Amino acid sequence: MYRVRIKHRFEMAHRLSHPGSPRKCQSIHGHSFGVTVHISGENLDERGMLVEFGALKMAWRTFIDQHLDHHLAVREDDPVLPGLRSALPESRIITFPSDPTTEVLAQWLFQKGEEILEEILPGQSDVRIRRIEIQETPVNGGDFEKP
Repeated sequence: MYRVRIKHRFEMAHRLSHPGSPRKCQSIHGHSFGVTVHISGENLDERGMLVEFGALKMAWRTFIDQHLDHHLAVREDDPVLPGLRSALPESRIITFPSDPTTEVLAQWLFQKGEEILEEILPGQSDVRIRRIEIQETPVNGGDFEKP
């Protein structure tokens, strides 16, 4: 099994609206997130590569920069959302069905990573996202991988 990985960083704010979330997490706050994409496969292409780093980094970083960097992530039914959209209609807001915790972001990015990989390597089903690792702070992080 061959494995490669790429990393990227982005700035994002989020808010956890579940009443059981820690009080400080219920405030809108931001992090300097780091994300690592782990890819694996059993075969190398004719160039001796699992995936060409340049194409993967460009696709991945473009996605992150357009959909997460300098965005506010909230739950889609967060009670502050209508007010934010009304007061700041040009704001970069992304919504999730549940609170945008590190774990939820990791799973969502895993799914998006699979879509990106299919776009740059159409039909190569043996090359897969193995794991997405997110660093929320220098000491806290999480990851998601399929069993």
